[in-house]
Amino acid sequence: MTERRHLPVSVALGSVGLTAPDWLVLAGTLAELPIERVWVWDHLLGRGDPATPVLEALTLAAAALATYPTLNVGTLVLDVTKRHPALVAKSVATIATIAPGRFMLGLGAGGDAAEHAALKIPFGPVDARIAILADTVAVCRSMLEGDASPRPNPPVPILVAGDHPASIALAARSADAWVAPVATFDAGVAAVRACAAQVQRRTPHCYALQELKRSESLAASPFGLDPAGYLANLRERGADAAIVTLRSRTDLTDFAALMEHLR
Repeated sequence: MTERRHLPVSVALGSVGLTAPDWLVLAGTLAELPIERVWVWDHLLGRGDPATPVLEALTLAAAALATYPTLNVGTLVLDVTKRHPALVAKSVATIATIAPGRFMLGLGAGGDAAEHAALKIPFGPVDARIAILADTVAVCRSMLEGDASPRPNPPVPILVAGDHPASIALAARSADAWVAPVATFDAGVAAVRACAAQVQRRTPHCYALQELKRSESLAASPFGLDPAGYLANLRERGADAAIVTLRSRTDLTDFAALMEHLR
């Protein structure tokens, strides 16, 4: 089999500051590009401004999957402190019947204390939040692969995010995929592999996430400056796929041009 010229590329498309119709238009453009998946952020507030549109992740994922039959979608990542795990599992099972095999459930222990405080949602210490994450993964596995109705076919893959040792160990034991920012990816992927070997389990699919600062454009990012070199470097570092963040229509235009050069 011929090796791919470059790592599979996914896109994290922001859900803050866009209306749902605008977001879906951008997702439709991405659906025409050779990408692995569109990932949806999980936020409930918009940078402290009540007038800023904020789109709920699971609702948006369902809309995108129903609108674009060739598009794969995932959550990057659902904050487990904001939702009951049984509700997450039932929502995901329903989405999976709309789009069999095209949705991935990304879960994380949360990192936005200010958003929790503004919404009066408890935000405990990291160990407590990772315990909730582990419970959510277990409940979702049980409901999605056990006696849930509807039962997704094929099963919904679960991604666990984070560079905390406990998150990494959980991903190695129980997840199909793992993601961490590029800055902490190297140490994390080594730990994921070691943990998976200890439990005699195949290493989860490893995603390296390129984040953008609010004022940073895709064109000025490492991917934007040298996409082929950037992806080759991530492959050498052990990544199975890259996730690139887009924040604007300009970013999307630049991304489409870069992907054309990578063909």
